[in-house]
Amino acid sequence: MRTRRQFLTQAGVATAAALGSSVISLRGGEDSSKVSTQTDAEALQEEQTCDVVIIGAGLSGLRTALLLQAQGLDVLVVEAQDRVGGRTLTVQLDQGAFIDHGGQWVSPGQPKIVDLAQDLGVSLFNSWGDGNTVFYLNGVRRVAPGIFLPNEGGAKHATERAARVLAQMAADVPIDFPWTAPLAGPWDEQTLNDWLATHVHIERARMVLATAIQGIFWRNVSRTSLLAALFWAHAGDPLNPFVREETGPERRFVGGAQQLCLLMAARLGERVKLDRPVNEVAQDADGVLVRAKGLEVRARYAVITLPPAMTTRLRYLPPLPTQRDHLGQHAPMHWAIKVHCVYPRRFWNLDAENLSGTVQSDSGLFRTTADNSPPSGSPGILVGFIEETEALGFSVLGLDQRQSAVAAEFARYFGPEAAHPTAYFEKNWGEDAFCRGIDGSYWSEGVWTTYGPTIRESFGRLHWAGTETAGIWNGKMEGALVSAERVAEELLNLF
Repeated sequence: MRTRRQFLTQAGVATAAALGSSVISLRGGEDSSKVSTQTDAEALQEEQTCDVVIIGAGLSGLRTALLLQAQGLDVLVVEAQDRVGGRTLTVQLDQGAFIDHGGQWVSPGQPKIVDLAQDLGVSLFNSWGDGNTVFYLNGVRRVAPGIFLPNEGGAKHATERAARVLAQMAADVPIDFPWTAPLAGPWDEQTLNDWLATHVHIERARMVLATAIQGIFWRNVSRTSLLAALFWAHAGDPLNPFVREETGPERRFVGGAQQLCLLMAARLGERVKLDRPVNEVAQDADGVLVRAKGLEVRARYAVITLPPAMTTRLRYLPPLPTQRDHLGQHAPMHWAIKVHCVYPRRFWNLDAENLSGTVQSDSGLFRTTADNSPPSGSPGILVGFIEETEALGFSVLGLDQRQSAVAAEFARYFGPEAAHPTAYFEKNWGEDAFCRGIDGSYWSEGVWTTYGPTIRESFGRLHWAGTETAGIWNGKMEGALVSAERVAEELLNLF
């Protein structure tokens, strides 16, 4: 099996894996990002009291709730959407097939998500990935195994040399406090792309390293700082294909990733309130008051699991500290559109070319793909990731135009059979009103050193969770669970 790290390195998807808050109906599989027009006056005003109110029913929020409840605390989870799951979203198809619109991959070295799945009775399977890569570079299509074409030996060696240097630099970045690295200041004043342009003289090597670390977001309008890139390299696994032996295959959840949140929410029952977008969070010496659509919650403490960019959309009384508020203003979400095409069979892997479903491309509507077929291998499912730059134009097209454009792009990579899918699915995370992006936030120049120290710093009775607040595996589903354990411990020490 090819590992996801190899796929990410080849294709540039450093994730699609994240996680935190937003919601999914306990039914699952529905894209319910539209904001309700019902006003508070029109809704029945419900009042609740509890020890801890948690805003956001994604992985971090639900896991925090269960950890606190297990210690005897009364919890309430308030979710804006009519579903749980946050940045995980699964559509169920026939015969055990499914579409994961959001976070989906589990990497080696992520024990918390594996343990949670086992506790919930959810199985994992190795991601599909055996076979050759499609290279579409400079307008020419070629097929070969691995990350580089056979004639790209110079680029391969340049990539490995630079990766070793970056890994050594990353080792000096404290995972929980990256802004305290000895060279944090100068590293945060430049972008990763700037460093690569200076130190790596082969364009293909720069492209491979940039996509390995930043995924499909390396061409975003706002570029990642070198410090943030080194933090990701230390907190995750993007450089592993170049500096050490692979430790095992990437895995996915049988039945999709969203079911983790569905099953956790089922355990909490009526302590999860859906379709309750929060408007205001007030606090004083005695407790907190959370006002949401049709709901008021009084609690001793609150946990906010939203990404920093989304936390700034709530009203706080008293207002957030300036530095924490500006953190949210300077930490935008990764915008991507995830598109799937379904076929009767995995034709790309069964014909003479023996394709893995992964692509390396320097042009087109999307430049990153993967084989997202279910464990049985039937039906065949290809997924593509449309990046921010292309998402702008793609979003304004009609549905038929979008489907035709996606099918044509898959056909460009995998042949004419890909032009005729039996079903098409898409999720535009930029248009999700309560997420506005997938994966974790990204950190441009100066953000970590200027605003980073506030990422986990409690504000009175308000505490923070979510994958963006994690050290290890920041931006991934594992990071969401890491943050849940941390904030639960914080709160238990207060009771």
